[in-house]
Amino acid sequence: MKISRLGVLAAALALAACSTPPVRERPPLPAAYYAPAGDAARPADPAALAYWWRQFDDPLLAELVETALVRNLDQQAALAQLRIARAQLRQSRAALLPRLDLGGQASRQIINTDALADTPLGEEFDVGGDVNFDTWQLALQAEWEVDLFGANRLRRDGAGRQVQSAEAQLVAVRLGVASNLAQGYVQARALLAQRALLDEGVRIAREAERVADGRFRLGEVTRLDVEAAGAQRAALEAQRGDIDAGLAETAFALDTLIDRPHGTVLQRLGDGTRVPMADAGIPRGQPMDLLRRRPDVIAAVAGLEAAELAALASRRDLFPKLGVSAALGRSGVAIGDLSGASDLRSLAAQLGFPWLDFGASRAAIDLADAQADAGFVELRQALATALQEVETATAQLAARGAQRAARGEALSRAERTRAMARRTYEVGLANLADLLDAERAWLDARQQALDTERAVALAQIALYTALGGGWRAPDAAAPQEAAVRDTIESVPDRIRAPASPAGD
Repeated sequence: MKISRLGVLAAALALAACSTPPVRERPPLPAAYYAPAGDAARPADPAALAYWWRQFDDPLLAELVETALVRNLDQQAALAQLRIARAQLRQSRAALLPRLDLGGQASRQIINTDALADTPLGEEFDVGGDVNFDTWQLALQAEWEVDLFGANRLRRDGAGRQVQSAEAQLVAVRLGVASNLAQGYVQARALLAQRALLDEGVRIAREAERVADGRFRLGEVTRLDVEAAGAQRAALEAQRGDIDAGLAETAFALDTLIDRPHGTVLQRLGDGTRVPMADAGIPRGQPMDLLRRRPDVIAAVAGLEAAELAALASRRDLFPKLGVSAALGRSGVAIGDLSGASDLRSLAAQLGFPWLDFGASRAAIDLADAQADAGFVELRQALATALQEVETATAQLAARGAQRAARGEALSRAERTRAMARRTYEVGLANLADLLDAERAWLDARQQALDTERAVALAQIALYTALGGGWRAPDAAAPQEAAVRDTIESVPDRIRAPASPAGD
């Protein structure tokens, strides 16, 4: 008796040890993420983030983005994954409930009794020939696995987290589609503007070539100057092919994003050369709000929780399993001309204890732990990527904004220089070559300004994307650090840094 008690105690201790999954540390976050942002007075606008492409005041851009959000194939694939996750959740919920089946069976055995005809038994019952032996049964059967230790409940909760992860991944795909389309649209508009500038440059180069040829005929310059002017004009004309090829490639990529035939977007673009930019500023809001909005972070959190629940469920599979079954129905027997039927009622319980499976259970636990470890690393990567993208986009936007102001001043001065050169040429105080030089400098300034406008627009798109695109917005931004800490209770523990010691 003492030995059996010790065996039971040892088995209980072993199960208790195996039922605890490993504890993982919380990913660290910068201390600044618990303090108010520099623009805390201007919290992120949920409406502006949710439809950020409308801030660029370009109806065609908004139309194309919203078309892509309906027709894009990547989004449709993400929707299919979401349907899979929801179906798996329904399956896991059904595993907690009894299973009812209506079953029936019937059989007939044909027994030849000729061998018994001459025996006393055969003479007594007058047997001989074939005798039919029929049986039938119809019953309502119920089976239920009692979830004593919660393994099935853990799997149901894990499936729920997988649905949350799939939903967040769908939003991440939508955000990526909108970002890619907006970036491609900005590139296309910039290429159209660049082509218009190139055409103007070719016109100026042709005029310079004509002037060089005229001066050569007057003996003022050599043939070398004429050839140099012609080479410059030809080089500019050759650049048109690169721009047209880049424009076609960009437009075809946009056609693919909106799932339309090739040539659709190029036709819709027309000859417009305005590069769309958001006029209003883009406030970041509170840093912790970023983690609530980023769909990739939300998906990683939900995926890690699902993996941890699966790891715990695999350990609960080591515990005994209890199953209950019941049946209610009718059954009957018929032998020849004799028949009878009766009610059928049964109730049974099965208790199973995993004992020897040659390491299958241990392998399942190791697999679940490895998947949870991978989910933890993915969460850390998502957090690091979120921080990097926001900081990079913010720095890029600030730098490009300053550059745009400087390029704007340079363009204004180039325009004034060109205007003065034209006036002096018209009154005969300057020659055509001076005017053409001023026009070339003006075109260079316009090209630089265009490049900066494109960079500013792309930086704005990158910042809107890095901020999460309106997946989830805060109700309000707290002005003090203590208030900020009070607002992060809804954030899962694994994306909260441990409290810093006093004085840090």
